[in-house]
Amino acid sequence: MAVATCCGAVSLTAQATAPVKDERVWSLEGLRAGFCVRFLTDPEMAARELEDGFRLLRADQDQTLHPALRQVVTTQPEFASWIPSNLCFYYSDAVKVGNQRIAERDARRAQMLGVWSLGAVEQETGRNRDLVLDLVASRERLRAAAANSLVQVHEADAAFRAASDISPDQYTLTIGKTQLVWSGRATGDSSRVEQPIVDSWRVPGVRGVTWSAQLSLTPAWTRAVVGSLRVEGKGDLAKMLKASPIRFVGPFYRGGRAELRFSR
Repeated sequence: MAVATCCGAVSLTAQATAPVKDERVWSLEGLRAGFCVRFLTDPEMAARELEDGFRLLRADQDQTLHPALRQVVTTQPEFASWIPSNLCFYYSDAVKVGNQRIAERDARRAQMLGVWSLGAVEQETGRNRDLVLDLVASRERLRAAAANSLVQVHEADAAFRAASDISPDQYTLTIGKTQLVWSGRATGDSSRVEQPIVDSWRVPGVRGVTWSAQLSLTPAWTRAVVGSLRVEGKGDLAKMLKASPIRFVGPFYRGGRAELRFSR
């Protein structure tokens, strides 16, 4: 599941070897910011999202569980059976979907792509492969391009307010009936990211298509953050976040790029 860098990391060699009959490649160019909200999901709630051929990954069985979540499981063993979940957001200058490059005329406006995933294990192979519960994007052109690629991406509103002398950075994200407001700032020194951060997912598509997806994130820098996360609303995501004993945000990534590869 999650490592200290991003969601559900697996090695590049741990991918399925089945023949690929269809592949779609997206590129995120000019990563402005990337961060994840890491939390634990009530197993009863998580079971409603489970697909055939998978079992849920308990937090105490996740060898790559983020240290912040592991501390909760260690000190509060009643949460050992809860399921690690990640909600990650990537803000970039542009997203290239196949041969179509999507960017805004106003260069100040970023493309936001979000991924909500739940820890799971593929029963046939025994490998960790998180289930994507939702893919979201803030721009209509990106959602339309995704649909043309048979990838299901829902609408999300994303707003950003830069820090001032009296207030920190603020990211506001609305996904369905859930709103998240993170207010905070970077702290400590920036560190170079030497190796790609790789995630493996199962992603629902359109027209009955299901994708195996791999994200390879290659940011230039990472930095710790401090701040607060406010969760509002009555959507399923809000309920899961509010029920979690921890909602850890960070670290932040800047610079570099990412590649998202869908195959089936």
